[in-house]
Amino acid sequence: MIKLHPIPNSDFHCPHDNQQLQVITWYIPGMRNLADLKCLLCGREYYGDLQAGQALYTPLLLEKNSGKVYDPFNVSWFADWFQKSYANRSNKPLDFSEEKFRPLQRPLLLNCLDTLYGHSLLKLLNAQYYIDHRPDLDLIVLIPKIFRWMIPDGVTAIWTVDLPLKQGIEWNDWLGAEIYKRLEKYKEVYLSVAYSHPHPQDISIKRFTRVRPFSDISWNNQVPVISYIWRDDRTWVSTSGIGFKRVIEQKIRTTNLGKKLSFYQQRSKVIKLANFLKKKFPQIDFAIVGLGEKGDFPKWIKDMRTKEVNTDIEREWCGRYGESNVIIGVHGSNMLLPSAHAGTVVELVPEDRWGNIIQDLLMEDLDCRESLYRFRLIPINISPQELSIIVSTLIEKYLTIVQLMRRSNLQHISNDPMVKPGIVESKK
Repeated sequence: MIKLHPIPNSDFHCPHDNQQLQVITWYIPGMRNLADLKCLLCGREYYGDLQAGQALYTPLLLEKNSGKVYDPFNVSWFADWFQKSYANRSNKPLDFSEEKFRPLQRPLLLNCLDTLYGHSLLKLLNAQYYIDHRPDLDLIVLIPKIFRWMIPDGVTAIWTVDLPLKQGIEWNDWLGAEIYKRLEKYKEVYLSVAYSHPHPQDISIKRFTRVRPFSDISWNNQVPVISYIWRDDRTWVSTSGIGFKRVIEQKIRTTNLGKKLSFYQQRSKVIKLANFLKKKFPQIDFAIVGLGEKGDFPKWIKDMRTKEVNTDIEREWCGRYGESNVIIGVHGSNMLLPSAHAGTVVELVPEDRWGNIIQDLLMEDLDCRESLYRFRLIPINISPQELSIIVSTLIEKYLTIVQLMRRSNLQHISNDPMVKPGIVESKK
């Protein structure tokens, strides 16, 4: 955490004369947590990112008069959001509600506003650390309305903003004034650094979703449960092109015809995969889960897709993940909640996403060997038949492999010097 009020922790220098900028106050007009800054030498004024969320790693500076963003880290997407949100500032009142469970004395603000689903969710997961380890602070969670259902017990207050993700980069001066008004009366206020990827030791997903993750006991069930995580906008389509050919392939996929072709290619592959697995496991429970229009699948495949998501649907999906021996899907934020609940994960990675692997997976704090076994990262070009072999092996061999790896299964051998006391099995 960092100091927010009355004067936040911030260390920027003026780009024009290298003078250290004086911190005047702070401002939170949305997803951006900002220091209000001034150069005492040239008089220019700025907003600078406080080090939280993405800005923990790449804090940027914006000049108020020109709207120019200074980006020494070359994170163009983050700089573009800063520039565009400032250029299109709004003062429109938002639907803002407060739930307070006990009096605030030393507030700590966790700002979960963002324009990407995965970013907001990962910020929210920071809440558990403060609940468990900082009872001296009063945690306030600032959250988009769609995540209200996932806030764990133990927070001091919840500030819910009805701000759709598609408007998540919005710079809203009404909201900035509202947040400041609510916090300025306190002697000191802190801001969570909102790690983009909080440590697995600090996350128990059941406390957020109230859904129990997959239990090893369920591997003894006769009917394997497999779930494919569906997306219309990022599909299981081979990426064979390189260089200029790859650019052309990507452009084609953005056209209406390209989107339809991608949709039918993915549908065909998923059906083939399901059929291969059904031959191996005749009683298989196979489902499609995610955003999309229902239909176009054999009746024996459960179609749990929907075009609109609400709290009840997300809870139902999480229940399905928690029943799944294996979940399969293309890399992306759509894999966060499935990976946190399922027994094992097979992720299909497009060529341009290898630099982002692991960012979309929520893992337990496991023995590294068990993690490698349970979480499989596979090139997206894999065929349905090859993928069915990987999935079949996970179903058939999981218990045997895990039992061989877990030291806790050997603790009855009390004279074995390699067996250490206190090692516990997976929390699932």
